[in-house]
Amino acid sequence: MRLHVVSFQVPYPPRYGGLIDVYYKLKALKQSGVRLTLHTYIYGDATRQDESLRQMADEVYYYPRHTGWQAASGRLPYIVQSRRSPLLLEHLLADDAPILFEGLHTCYFLTHPRLAGRELWVRTHNVEHDYYRGLAHATPLGIKRLYYTTEALRLQRYEHVLHAATRIFAISPADTAHFAACYPQARTTCLPCFYNNEPGPPLPPQDKQPFGGAYVLYQGNLAVEENIRAVRHIVRHVLPLVPEVRLVVAGASPSNELCNELKSYPNVILRANLSEQDMHTLIACARVNILLTFQPTGIKLKLLHALAKGRGSCLVNSYMLPDKRFRQVCHVADSADELAACLHQLYTRPTSDKQLEYRREVLKNIGYGNDVSPLLLHP
Repeated sequence: MRLHVVSFQVPYPPRYGGLIDVYYKLKALKQSGVRLTLHTYIYGDATRQDESLRQMADEVYYYPRHTGWQAASGRLPYIVQSRRSPLLLEHLLADDAPILFEGLHTCYFLTHPRLAGRELWVRTHNVEHDYYRGLAHATPLGIKRLYYTTEALRLQRYEHVLHAATRIFAISPADTAHFAACYPQARTTCLPCFYNNEPGPPLPPQDKQPFGGAYVLYQGNLAVEENIRAVRHIVRHVLPLVPEVRLVVAGASPSNELCNELKSYPNVILRANLSEQDMHTLIACARVNILLTFQPTGIKLKLLHALAKGRGSCLVNSYMLPDKRFRQVCHVADSADELAACLHQLYTRPTSDKQLEYRREVLKNIGYGNDVSPLLLHP
């Protein structure tokens, strides 16, 4: 089988959400014998990753992303308008293989008449207008909030291009229900997200583990408003109720404002822009991985990572679980008081090997095993 995959960004290194899903999906498809042609967008003079990607794709094509005010004007969403290379269309027309568009971001040519009659598949990472509306709610008043609000409206209108899709691969049961109801002409399938589910390296000895004792970890991209809001909720409302707990906050690109705020808490340690190996060690050694969100959209890849790689407990709020089956392997609390009480209990209670094995089995049984068979089954 041959397949075109159109990625919204170069999927290497797979550092966050959507890129993790794309990268490990490509890897699984390659291992299944699929011949891949990868099309991906780059920012300006961003470094290409030919060697890493060519291990998975037979051909790799790069296209510039047209950022700036010109891409933000007009009726199309910015994330779509900025990815509209005519050269992509020509490369897609080189054969009649199915095309997998990764995210609504890449669907500029989905309705193009020259692609009529092709197998046109769309991988949806979120109900995008809900996601952007959530970002707007998490952002203070100003230009950035106006952008998110405007983009949400445009994405809600633009989503109707999915009427041209022959198949839709949604990332969660809730999203599957949405797309199946709105676009009945397509065959909609729930395809759980792909992630690094391979065993990690052995943990360091007890005397060489990070920070020399128990700690709680929050991890995420610290440039994203949703994650900033979660961090502030933990340090302002939860941590004061459990003064014995030491919290490590780890992630990319924290603002100076956030850095300065976290410095004011004596039991909070900030670790920014860590290597993949260092982040893995932090996740694996944490007594508790605490992950909160206030946007019940999509599936949070960092939760999967914590469940698969961490040896501690996972404490989450309800919004982190759009797939309710995760309740089998997570501790769930919502109010600050509930979170603090649960954190107090888990902080001094190591997870047993039997509990970890059960967690791995649950993830596998509910479909989080990087299974590409839904992509290979034709209607």
